[in-house]
Amino acid sequence: MLHHLDDTLEAYLRALVPLPTGDVDVSFDTPDREWGSGVTRPTINLFLWDVRRSVRRAAAGLEQVEVEGRLHRRRPAPRVEFRYLATAWAADNRDQHQLLGAVLRTIVAQPEIAADHLKGDLVGLDPLPVVELAISPPGGSSQGDLWSALDGQLKAGLDLVVTIAVDTGRTTEAGPEVTEIEVATTDRDGAGHQSRRRATALVEEPAGRAAGR
Repeated sequence: MLHHLDDTLEAYLRALVPLPTGDVDVSFDTPDREWGSGVTRPTINLFLWDVRRSVRRAAAGLEQVEVEGRLHRRRPAPRVEFRYLATAWAADNRDQHQLLGAVLRTIVAQPEIAADHLKGDLVGLDPLPVVELAISPPGGSSQGDLWSALDGQLKAGLDLVVTIAVDTGRTTEAGPEVTEIEVATTDRDGAGHQSRRRATALVEEPAGRAAGR
């Protein structure tokens, strides 16, 4: 799945920044000194360095989905945050800043990754992935700490968070739909008098099922 997320993020940036294939490379390699010394073309490096479950976008309750024509229930797919360090590499610092600024502007203007950019296992993902700038470094760590760990030279970078819903595929088949409700009451102080009321339940069908009729 992770390589499909890489492909999706690249497709999104290439289309919206834009990053023409003939002019700019996109790399997911570790941006250490050895890798940096071999860069010969303008490059955006997207280094995945942290994966954790999202607390901000967590969903609760149950949702209904249709599986092979039958109604199933499942817990909402867990939201997972993937953190990328985005850096620009070019012969001139001004070119690097221009390239990195274009990526920043795109993310701020269009944080949602459209369906036509989704690749592989992410095709059909709902809700759509979202790309944002990190509010604060996780665990108190900083980019300086990351560069030290990479044995690289400190560079300006964007701490990006890509949040997606990870479908576990686990569902439980729903029982028959409730179409009628009956309520019974008993007079405890009397001679066991009972009262029964019956009402028809309002059942709202999922949009997908209604459309398939």
